[in-house]
Amino acid sequence: MTIEDWRREINALDRELLRLLNQRARVALKVGESKTASGVHLCDHTREREVIERMCEANQGPLDDRAIVELFRAIIHESRRIQARATNQSSEQADHKLKLPPGHTRVAFQGAPGAFSEEAAVKLLGEEITLVPRPTFESLFAAVEDKSADYILAPIENSLAGFVHACFDLLLDSNLNIIGEVIIPISHYLIGCAGSSFDTITAVESHPVALDQCRRFLAANPQIERIAAEDTAGSVARIVARGDRTRAAIAGRRAAEKYGGVILRAHLEDSSENYTRFLLLSPEQDFPEDADKLSIVIELPHQPGALHSALEPFARRGLDLLKIEGRPVKGRPWEYCFYLDVRGSSADSEVIDTLSELRRGRVETRILGAYLSAAMPAD
Repeated sequence: MTIEDWRREINALDRELLRLLNQRARVALKVGESKTASGVHLCDHTREREVIERMCEANQGPLDDRAIVELFRAIIHESRRIQARATNQSSEQADHKLKLPPGHTRVAFQGAPGAFSEEAAVKLLGEEITLVPRPTFESLFAAVEDKSADYILAPIENSLAGFVHACFDLLLDSNLNIIGEVIIPISHYLIGCAGSSFDTITAVESHPVALDQCRRFLAANPQIERIAAEDTAGSVARIVARGDRTRAAIAGRRAAEKYGGVILRAHLEDSSENYTRFLLLSPEQDFPEDADKLSIVIELPHQPGALHSALEPFARRGLDLLKIEGRPVKGRPWEYCFYLDVRGSSADSEVIDTLSELRRGRVETRILGAYLSAAMPAD
């Protein structure tokens, strides 16, 4: 067979692949309709892992498992997107933004304008708020006290990088209360100045976490030097201001639009399942009436079985612990506090009874906040 004969065969296979992909998408839409009718969330990571593992086991090559993982991640991601679009999940979430009291609309975030934190604040609260950028986490948590903001929005965890310990430690040292949360997808773009192209780029700068989340892209392009910076959006601002066609930044699309940067490559992140969860913090305990999630911190006596004894009352009352994270207690080496996310509200009798039991058992307990849990983004 000639090259043209092989190409004709590939073209026929491509048409068959497209037909099958659309057939799969139609079935996925039916699954989405059933989930919505049953009140089940569209995102099911367990099921997604099972699909990918099954396909890797069935794979006979020449595609390797890495390629199978990436291909099916993309297929699953697109299936979830069209499910959400079909059920209007995205528009429903947009219509239920958290409302702030009149006259209290200044929200501080860490980073330069255009940062992912700014995007999260707008998603949670709408475009009408006054956004207050702060350069560091320390200055962020001081924003309410120094009267430059009414609330702050702080990242607390990333689905890949894990817990943001600096923010948690600052939260513990503050008198702020969690009154809301939002989760946004993190998609990284290679952004240059006007007139630049991918071939001209010899160096890229961004926050170290963003660089780490794009390791596969950077490994595939060893000619590009990596430069750590304080934040993603600030990197874009500097790149555009300098006009250096050999430099680029890794940041979100919002930053490119904010500063007039040119997107040279899209979706550099190693994993499409990259999300960051942010907490809205208030100096007041403005807990919403429909709160269904509670965050607390407990400090335990340094003795055998202390953690087991502290968690047992939750299990006995059927309270769902969504997260447990341990942190060292300042000034007390080898002693720890534990951050807990609990399904429920501070007004639930089971929660009240559990916390009372903990305190009777010499467990130091502090409620950090009660709020409406955020839905996973459709995209």
